[in-house]
Amino acid sequence: MSPRKKLGQSFEELKNTAREIPEVKDYLDSFSVTIGHLVLSRRLQLGYSQSKLAKLAQTTQARISMIESGDSNITSEVLNKVFHVLEIVNLQAIYAEEKDTNKELIKH
Repeated sequence: MSPRKKLGQSFEELKNTAREIPEVKDYLDSFSVTIGHLVLSRRLQLGYSQSKLAKLAQTTQARISMIESGDSNITSEVLNKVFHVLEIVNLQAIYAEEKDTNKELIKH
């Protein structure tokens, strides 16, 4: 019998395999997808539905869905409102040349 995989492990493997395709990697590393992931993660952390977040940010549920799916046609005005509601106050950039350095620091 094969060892049991952890829940989500095969999805992680799929994502890692997909990242080997340059176009997919570029998309997954894009600003809009990064922001979408940030908004989704914080929304779930706070226990908000898309509808509740939309109401608090004075936008629509469809717009929240667009943000979370990585749509790049979202105005900074809408993002500002969403970030305010989610209390996202700072973003820290990690530059490509710093990625490997950060990984090495984490290992030690």
